[in-house]
Amino acid sequence: MPHETAPAVSLQVHVVTVSTTRGVAEDRSGPLLRELAEGAGHVVTGHAIVPDDPAAIGVELDRALAAKNVDVVLLTGGTGISARDCTPQVVRSRLDRELPGFGELFRLVSFEEIGPAAMVSNAIGGVAGGRLVFAMPGSTGACKTAMERLILPQLGHLASELRKESPLPRRASESVRPVVRARATPEREAEGLPLPSAAPIQPPRRGIDVMQAETPAPAEASAPAVGWQAAVAALGGRLVPMGGTPVPDALASIPAAMDVLGSANARMRLLAADGRSWLLFGFPDLLRPASKVLAVREALPVSEVVALHRWPARVGLCCELDDSLLPATESNLEEVGAERTGTPPPELGTLFAVETGSVWVQQARYVRRWDGRKFGPEENPRSALGSLLLGWSQR
Repeated sequence: MPHETAPAVSLQVHVVTVSTTRGVAEDRSGPLLRELAEGAGHVVTGHAIVPDDPAAIGVELDRALAAKNVDVVLLTGGTGISARDCTPQVVRSRLDRELPGFGELFRLVSFEEIGPAAMVSNAIGGVAGGRLVFAMPGSTGACKTAMERLILPQLGHLASELRKESPLPRRASESVRPVVRARATPEREAEGLPLPSAAPIQPPRRGIDVMQAETPAPAEASAPAVGWQAAVAALGGRLVPMGGTPVPDALASIPAAMDVLGSANARMRLLAADGRSWLLFGFPDLLRPASKVLAVREALPVSEVVALHRWPARVGLCCELDDSLLPATESNLEEVGAERTGTPPPELGTLFAVETGSVWVQQARYVRRWDGRKFGPEENPRSALGSLLLGWSQR
C-alpha cells in the first residue's frame, strides 16, 4: 500500500557543490538544486563550494549537520569512479541510516535516460543526526532527475517520519534568510534552466560556508554550565552528529564495553577548539546537565574514556596520549596515587584508570583498585573495564 502523501512542509536546505575544477562562475548544478528546492516551497539557508577532498567535504558536511537551521543537505559532484571522487565515502561515514533505495532508484531512472552509463553513479542518501542527506552526480541533468523524480516528491514524507522520533528544535532567533541565488545568464536561459527571481544576492565564494542566519539578540545572562556541559565549555568545544564514526577497535572487541556504549540513548561527536575529537555517549541523553556522558577517543593501550559528567574531576580510563584529559598510563604512579587517595600504592605498576578517591593499577595481566588503604581483588582488565564503564554511565 503506498504511503499517504505527507502534508506540505517547508524544510531548510543546505547545498554543497563538490568540485575541484568548477568555481562560482562555472557551477550550474548547485544553483539548479537551490532553485528546484525553492520552487517546491523549501528555504535554502546556505550553499558552499568545496574541492574533491575528503577532509574539505567532511568539514562542510559536519558544519551543515551541526547547524540548527538545516533539515536537508544536498550534495552534487564527486560520485563517479575516478580516484578523486570521494563524496559517497564521506557521506556514508556520517550516516546513521542509509537509504539504499535512493541510489538504486536513481540508477534505474538514469538508465532510462542515459543507458548503461548510469552504472557509474554512486548516488547515496540517508539520515545523519536527524537530517536528510542526498549526494548526486555533478551534471545538471542528473540533479534535475534526482530532485524531480525522487527527492522532492518524498521529502515531506521523509521529514515527517523523522520528526515523529526526534523533532528538530526551532527558535525564533534561528530564522534564516534564503541565500546564494544564481545570477541570470544567457546560457541558463538557452538551456531552459530555472531562472532566479528578481533581486538576486551575491553567490558564494569557493570554499567558504555562506550560511547566513539572522543575528540573534544578545542572550540574557545564564547560569554557568555544570556537569558534562561544563567540560564542553572548558574545552571550547561544539557538538556535531557522530554519523557513522566507529567505536575504536580496542573497545569494540570487548563485549562488556560495547554493551554499555550500546545502551546510550544519545550519541554525538565533541570537537574541541584545539582540534581534538571525542565520541560522546549520553545516558539517558545529551540534553540535560545531569546526564551521564562518556567521551571516547582512540588511543593505546585500549582507548581514552573520560566520564565528562564528573568534571572538573578527571575520571576515566588512562591511555598513552600526550594530550589526554587524564594522567597517562606511564605517569608517576606514586605521585598520582598520593594525589588521588592521599597515600601512594605500595606496589609498582601502570595506571589503568583514575577516579576521585582511587586509582586502578595494572600489574602484569591483572588490574587492582587502590583506595589509599588497601588493594582490591585482582580482576581481568577486560572485565574491569566493563565494570568501570557501567559504573560511570550510572553515577
